[in-house]
Amino acid sequence: MQYTISYSNPLTHLLDIEVLIKDIKSPYLDLKLPAWRPGRYEAAHYAKNVQQLRTYSVKNTPLKVIKISPTTWRVTMAGENDLKVKYRYYAHQLDAGGSFLDEQFLYINFVNCMVYTENRTGSPHEVRLDLPGQSKVACGLQEKGTTWMANSYHELADSPLVASEGLEHHSYLAGGVTFHIWIEGRHSLNMDTLIHQFEQFSQTQVSMFGEFPTEEYHFLFLFLPYRFYHGVEHRKSTVICIGPAAELDDDALYKELLGVSSHELFHAWNVMKIRPKELMPVNFDVPIIFPTGFVAEGFTTYYGDLLLARSGVFSRTEYFKELERLLTRHFMNFGRLNNSLVDSSIDLWMDGYQPSAPHKKSSIYVEGAVLALLLDLSTREASNDAKSLDDVMRMLWEEHGKTGKGYSLEEILVLCERASGLSMKTFFEDYALGTRDTKDLLKECLSDCGIELSFEDRSNRLERTLGARMLDKEEGFEIVSIEPGSIGEQFFSLKDIITTVDKTPVKEWLELETENNDVNIELSRNHTKKHLQLLINDDNSYLKVPKVMLGKSLSKKQQARLDSWLGTP
Repeated sequence: MQYTISYSNPLTHLLDIEVLIKDIKSPYLDLKLPAWRPGRYEAAHYAKNVQQLRTYSVKNTPLKVIKISPTTWRVTMAGENDLKVKYRYYAHQLDAGGSFLDEQFLYINFVNCMVYTENRTGSPHEVRLDLPGQSKVACGLQEKGTTWMANSYHELADSPLVASEGLEHHSYLAGGVTFHIWIEGRHSLNMDTLIHQFEQFSQTQVSMFGEFPTEEYHFLFLFLPYRFYHGVEHRKSTVICIGPAAELDDDALYKELLGVSSHELFHAWNVMKIRPKELMPVNFDVPIIFPTGFVAEGFTTYYGDLLLARSGVFSRTEYFKELERLLTRHFMNFGRLNNSLVDSSIDLWMDGYQPSAPHKKSSIYVEGAVLALLLDLSTREASNDAKSLDDVMRMLWEEHGKTGKGYSLEEILVLCERASGLSMKTFFEDYALGTRDTKDLLKECLSDCGIELSFEDRSNRLERTLGARMLDKEEGFEIVSIEPGSIGEQFFSLKDIITTVDKTPVKEWLELETENNDVNIELSRNHTKKHLQLLINDDNSYLKVPKVMLGKSLSKKQQARLDSWLGTP
């Protein structure tokens, strides 16, 4: 199939797409858009962005086309063997999984906007760009002038493209593989430092597996002027949207840039090649439901930060801070005690990426990463540091990634048992299929590395004593979460905004450090003012914050475990 992409007015965000399909033997042809995209396993509605889909013979005779499903158009061929399809696509979704056009740059995820036919997904597809100006183009596909070649629709759908006159390009080598860095957007990053650190974590990842899955790799960065954070993995590339660009050289945001980049690169093995059996083969026309989302995303989240530490990009102190952040998100999500990782993986198609009922679900990213940490350290303990989760990942690569055989939940369990030499059935029943609290096992596993896990009181008195986690807003504090069983459950509702305490603005009241416990709270609920008279008990301590610290005196065994896990300091 041959596609041509052009546009006339970038301010409309409309792409003009023409498709040529030859040698059609059937009396009708179904044109489809995917119902989901790689990297996000929920229903997508790309067809809503399609305008004016029309079909013609190669002599421009109109052919009848009707919609037979939300994502399918049926064309009556009327004796014709070749077909031209013309339509417009509204490209105005600027995140790492969308498509976007404005006067500055063009960004396309082909899975969003390229129609396909079922019987040709394994055949070559090519895209010709008919763009104004002298745009540079970044894409993982093979380039022939202004045409980009894919061996199949699946390769095309998994190969995003960015085109811009101001596109910035760098490259480096790691493990004998060429890595490209493409940047759209202004920034003040020290590129020598960034490239060196990318070399470090890329080499560490390649060394862990012994090889890289593709002959080259592309980091496609969209640096945005506002706060944003999103990355999506692909076969030979990743798209990472992050901002504000003006703050990228600040330590906090720069670490997020490194973290998401390491995370997405690890996906080149885990999920792009090492795939759940439910994704083998890929079918864009049906819901994708699988129980091992915590392996695809949670294990990747764990290794994304861990390998930054092993490579020396993060110091151990910096890694411990990232671990604290992970554990804070873990313990503040009370859904982990209500819905298992397996159930939450299956629920991805329904609600995995949006807020749902309070405390309803685990996070396959966060809780999945904590499970990976527990598996890694438990395996090291059981094998006296001879084996680790690294060995599980390498077995997955050899037995599933390189062979193209999808894995099952049962096979993950078996591989973990092979690495540890122990039965892992109870562990999986407790922490993957069940909702057992991880606190005690985390303390034990980290202690084996000489690391102390403790829990400290929150500094915000209202959060600490009432159990209501708050977000700073201009008008006060918004209630975003309430610990189950806390005093706050009796008085507050989510999205309440506390404005004053004892007629003093709440932020000022907290700074007063008053000892008054009988307080009058004014809040806004559904745009209506409410007054609460309640008694604060300073003996209460809810929403405790996890802290990770290296012990002062490590035994030889603890030091050896720490070095084996995190690498040479």
